[in-house]
Amino acid sequence: MARNNDESHQRVYERSIVDTDLQQQHGSLKILKNEFDDLMRNPPEGFLVQPDQSDFFTWNVGIFGAPNTLFAGGYYKGTLKFPLDYPYRPPKFKFLSNIWHPNVYLDGQICISILHEPGDDERSGEKACERWSAVQNVRSILLSIISMLNEPNISSPANVDASIDYRKYQEDPTNSSTYKDKLDRLIETSRAMANAEGIEIPQTIEEYTKRFSRRLPLTTNDCIEDNDLNEDDDEQSEVSS
Repeated sequence: MARNNDESHQRVYERSIVDTDLQQQHGSLKILKNEFDDLMRNPPEGFLVQPDQSDFFTWNVGIFGAPNTLFAGGYYKGTLKFPLDYPYRPPKFKFLSNIWHPNVYLDGQICISILHEPGDDERSGEKACERWSAVQNVRSILLSIISMLNEPNISSPANVDASIDYRKYQEDPTNSSTYKDKLDRLIETSRAMANAEGIEIPQTIEEYTKRFSRRLPLTTNDCIEDNDLNEDDDEQSEVSS
């Protein structure tokens, strides 16, 4: 299965290059390919990634709730959609799984500084150093999302009701358990989804911090034609690596 996945990713990448006319877009694809290869060589803690089977600019993501947190035992699916001029502009992340969190809008979009357009923002008060820059990558994005899950920012919430629930829970977890109760119900739902996909959710710190070599299930079974990269492409890819 792993070999089939690798071959499929290469076909999607090559087809994307054939379908991409602008040199800048071609460069963005190469950067994404190198990032994915790096994640496969050095698998991350806490999440899985899989490029979509028809578009290398869209990645499917699985995030595990970290043990000893309110999201422990959960499995949360989402998508990263990269702009054609990546990494000069940030991708957009959206949760596909239902999630109750102060910094996640009801439609699954998230509000974190690292994914905001680069530069100072006088309206929000965010400095350029807090926002997107070309030195960021998929690994740092997803680690930031995991950090966001564990440490919500309630000063400017995307979901006001979730923010109120969270604040009350912080102040009196015994008598104001609405926030945790909602999360527990969603965690149970996410476990059923993980079981259906054959995904094993880590339950301990040892399991969570191991390197996940397993991939997400393929999202489609579409037959994608093979297209060979020319020699120049291969040479450029080696230089980028």
